[in-house]
Amino acid sequence: MPITLESTRSAKIVEWDDQKGYGFLQVGKGRVFLHRREFAERHKRPAVGDVIRFKVGADAQGRTCAKEAVHVNDGGRITALAMVVLVGLLVLPVLALFRCNVDWLWAGGYALVMAAVSYGSYAMDKQRARAKEWRISEAWLHATELLGGWPGAFLAQRQLRHKCSKGSFQAVFWFIVLAYQFAAFDSLQNWKYSRAAWDYIGQTLNLKKAV
Repeated sequence: MPITLESTRSAKIVEWDDQKGYGFLQVGKGRVFLHRREFAERHKRPAVGDVIRFKVGADAQGRTCAKEAVHVNDGGRITALAMVVLVGLLVLPVLALFRCNVDWLWAGGYALVMAAVSYGSYAMDKQRARAKEWRISEAWLHATELLGGWPGAFLAQRQLRHKCSKGSFQAVFWFIVLAYQFAAFDSLQNWKYSRAAWDYIGQTLNLKKAV
């Protein structure tokens, strides 16, 4: 079967030089050149045996090469450990809501909707990244997390392997998660720490005015 330009197909890496950052895919009886820079997203180092989905294109010299490459299966999945971690992170918020005597039907429905919105936003952004289309802003992704969708984002990062390797993004994500943990814990302490912080800020401002 001839290799036509712009056709999308899958093939295995049969040769890879990690130092030079390129290798070859076996397509029928021929080979297609693949460079590391042609990966639309990077979650793992390419290795011999990896299955790659790509578009057949041409380089500046007109030679056939792989474009918009992605790993077909890069190991993204929700493990038992991830579920244990998620359940652990939900303990304090659930206890805090239980103490507040909230309407569980409303609270549960809201939490599920926001988790779905957050997961869906991650999925859409990943799809657009692969297609090199207009991306969903990180501000929106963080907003869905802040509004209660962080459990969905937690699962999406592991299932979709999206935004899980960017340090700055992860820092904001975990800040939001820890903020929920602190708020839940503080509410169980009758807002002891929040009131102390507020009193300290008030005293500091009064001292500055006095000076």
